[in-house]
Amino acid sequence: MIVADILLFIRVAETLSFKEAGKRLRLSSSQASKRIASLEKELGTRLVYRSPRSISLTSAGEAVLERYRRAYDLVEEAKLAVKDLNSRPAGRLRFSVPTCLGAVLLPKLYTDFLRVYPRVVLDAHMSEACVDIVAGGYDVVIRVAQKLCDSNLTARRMATSPLVLAAAPSYLAEHGTPAHAIELSSHRCLGLASSPRCTTWYFRTANGLLAVPVNLTAASDTNLVLVVAACAGLGFIYVPRTVVANELHQGKLQAVLPELCKGIDWGVYAVYSGRTPTRSAAAFIEFVRDLLPALESIDRWTPVSAAPLPEALRRPGHSVAHVH
Repeated sequence: MIVADILLFIRVAETLSFKEAGKRLRLSSSQASKRIASLEKELGTRLVYRSPRSISLTSAGEAVLERYRRAYDLVEEAKLAVKDLNSRPAGRLRFSVPTCLGAVLLPKLYTDFLRVYPRVVLDAHMSEACVDIVAGGYDVVIRVAQKLCDSNLTARRMATSPLVLAAAPSYLAEHGTPAHAIELSSHRCLGLASSPRCTTWYFRTANGLLAVPVNLTAASDTNLVLVVAACAGLGFIYVPRTVVANELHQGKLQAVLPELCKGIDWGVYAVYSGRTPTRSAAAFIEFVRDLLPALESIDRWTPVSAAPLPEALRRPGHSVAHVH
């Protein structure tokens, strides 16, 4: 049974004419009659009485008509809802971002983005983890990576971010500034949680890549924690510049050995399932892309004064955003 047959039966019931119903749906009278007969066979009951001059509904046909009308109305409502969603951003937008980018992005989303797209409900997840986009139900995921694994997902590269080795001025004043990357093996280093705590950082020299083994004196599963620790003078971090752009700009962190970090670039990607993102995800991607060049001027630690929400979002019980 298909929606077209349901609509045909409704039109037959309204006009009591195969000819007129078929005309409205661009079918011949005989085609309309055959499809109704096929519908009756599928349901196992007669829906219309036929005579050479007229047709009328059976009691079963009247019962079916009432339910078919409700079903057809629901289908039409669903089509309108989908059309509305596709015409402008609306509904839940579930996304995942790395912690440092999220700390900058979320306040901007709650103010600037929702001001433009008030019908979007933000459902945010912040993590360095490579989340499962399909299983997690994410509309879009922002990833900062040197290389993405091959998959059936679509990845859009929005920006390039070189690696930067950095430490707080207070740490450098106390422990000294290394003259060469190999000296990092005797310095305090901070990195994403790994096992064992000994890891390898790679730098580019005139002779190619240089592998430097370092001992992590502190580790975390989020870069945001590492940035806080580095700013507090606890050691070196080696991360994409996107992660610490503002801290470098403010002087809370200082880049060290920049000549050895040249050419080791990571990408900032928007990843989503399917060939094209949803309308809300597309608006989100453009918002993030436009924000990336301004990261160094945005202080993630400065509270943002939220603009008044649109009236529709101030109703009791209206959910504006979820953060995980």
